Amino acid sequence: MTTISLRPARPSDWAAIELLLSANRLPLAGARDHLHTFLVAEDDSGVVGCTGVELRGEVALLRSVAVAPSRQHQGIGRQMVSAMLAQASSRRLKSWALLTTTAREWFEGFGFRVVDRAMAPAPVKASAEFQGACPASAEFLVLELQASSGAAARLQTLPVAVLGAGPVGLAAAAQLIERGIPFFVLEARSRVGANLLDYGHVRLFSPWRYNASPAMVRLLEGTGWKQPTEEDLPLAKEVVTELLEPFARLPQVAGALHLSTRVLAVTREGFDKVKSTGREDAPFIVRALRNGTVVEFNARAVVDSTGTWNQPNPLGAGGLAAQGEEQAAGRIFYGIPDVLGAHRARYAGKRTLVVGAGHSAANTLLALAQLAAEVPTTELVWSVRSPVLTRVFGGGDADALSARGALGSALRALRDSGAMAFHAGLRVTRIERQEDKLGVFGVDTQGQELRLEGIDEIVCATGQRPDLELTRELRVKLDPWLECNEALGPLIDPNLHSCGTVRPHGHRELSHPESGLYTVGVKSYGRAPTFLMATGFEQVRSVVAALAGDLQAADRVELDLPQTGVCSVSFAPAAIPKSAESRGASNTSSCSTTSCGAPAEPEEIASKAATCGVAPNGAAASGCGAGGAQGATKSGCGPAKARVPEVERAAASCC
Repeated sequence: MTTISLRPARPSDWAAIELLLSANRLPLAGARDHLHTFLVAEDDSGVVGCTGVELRGEVALLRSVAVAPSRQHQGIGRQMVSAMLAQASSRRLKSWALLTTTAREWFEGFGFRVVDRAMAPAPVKASAEFQGACPASAEFLVLELQASSGAAARLQTLPVAVLGAGPVGLAAAAQLIERGIPFFVLEARSRVGANLLDYGHVRLFSPWRYNASPAMVRLLEGTGWKQPTEEDLPLAKEVVTELLEPFARLPQVAGALHLSTRVLAVTREGFDKVKSTGREDAPFIVRALRNGTVVEFNARAVVDSTGTWNQPNPLGAGGLAAQGEEQAAGRIFYGIPDVLGAHRARYAGKRTLVVGAGHSAANTLLALAQLAAEVPTTELVWSVRSPVLTRVFGGGDADALSARGALGSALRALRDSGAMAFHAGLRVTRIERQEDKLGVFGVDTQGQELRLEGIDEIVCATGQRPDLELTRELRVKLDPWLECNEALGPLIDPNLHSCGTVRPHGHRELSHPESGLYTVGVKSYGRAPTFLMATGFEQVRSVVAALAGDLQAADRVELDLPQTGVCSVSFAPAAIPKSAESRGASNTSSCSTTSCGAPAEPEEIASKAATCGVAPNGAAASGCGAGGAQGATKSGCGPAKARVPEVERAAASCC
């Protein structure tokens, strides 16, 4: 993006300013008389924006805010107005005022409010604008300045910090561009969407229409970018190469994007967590590490979309690493290995234990089954913490995402085929080295010891958790067990919900006691699963509207998510767990588009919906890189060396 610089206007700028005002249908009357108060914005091509002020006693009348049509919606207007407002303290002003016919909501984003024109001070009424340059229909807006307005005005001149350049972080950037709000994006890794690339071999189980931010699509249109077919199911890496990277190359994004910049912590300038007075007017300080050097950025607001992918849950069922887990780390893969591709040699001919009950586990198991068909000495072992598998296998044909339903059905068929050893209710407590093998020890739901021996490799697919260290010096309010935004806890608790639907939510649920801080995307769900990208796109639309002061749009939240086809009520236990009671659950609740059923037996919280599975042969679309069983005979859990059913690469898979 071409660099924009602001400077005081010079007499020689009048011709350019006159053209800008005419192009934006703003009055010329009185403008040249106050040219000495104008600021202009310029780039390599010349003057592309202007704004001026008429000093009327202790009131400053803001006027002539204009941006060249070709440079609109790039934050230039906000940059100019913020700079002008920041001069309030030096000019000893009590208030700002303006007249507008079209930009009321935009100026309300700076704190202006509509006032009866009759209340305008006499010096303001004497201006050319009030004397006929502006139509009688123009609304009169006022910004009252308090004693702390210098700090508040300075805050408004700063950009918004977006942490994380994944799909939701870049969707936030797109919304900020459309609202004309300056921003910067910090990404720890060297490419946008890097977490998606970690499982780039996985085909998502939601189609493009759920994976492409509408705001990103709008900004890419007209650039020669080819929009993918809405109903196609992309590979995770295709979301990066076909959407995120083209978007990141747009000039208005590229200039604000800082790659290889890992956020270390966020605080407020001069304020630790305890101090209150004046806190809301203090800028955020984002401390980061770039090329081995600590750097700091100032921001007026922070949108935390750092996700949870790089914070995997351990194998230990108690939330801590199992004894010996760290020592065995070289034999444990956290996430979704590319079993049939890059990691094939690691698993071919080996006995692999997969721990987990979500889409990541399903993907891995089905891929291993295909590998076993090609390399018969390959063995599969699957363990889950819960003895109840209804939610694991999903809703099948009842799932609104057919690919997601198909992968659960494929996993059930693989389990029933006897092609792997299966252990339900295993809670891992210890891992031991046994010569060149691993022994995995734990207990079942009755407290009886279980042991799995002769294991070569382990895939840990037990989900992720948020990094809470980043905001330790900020005032955050989290759900006590999910570590999600507190207001979201009752809506997404997997002890209660499994339908895939979430009550519409936006900036109010995503905010914290720390004014200006919002947690969005997968991180807003904490340890809960079933997050879809479409949820994050709607979240950031609402948050950015709130930052722009457009509360009407911010509160108008619409969220239509596909249901999983299996509700907690369909496998609820006789007694409601105490955790469910505290959420206000009841045995009579049922599924709808806004709520899910009664509480279920607590299960392992599976990995977020950015992980995957596979489809049975013949399915139109489905799991994460491997197909389901075909022609399998039902033989229960079976021994590890049971006949391996034929599988083929699935058409689709994740999220």
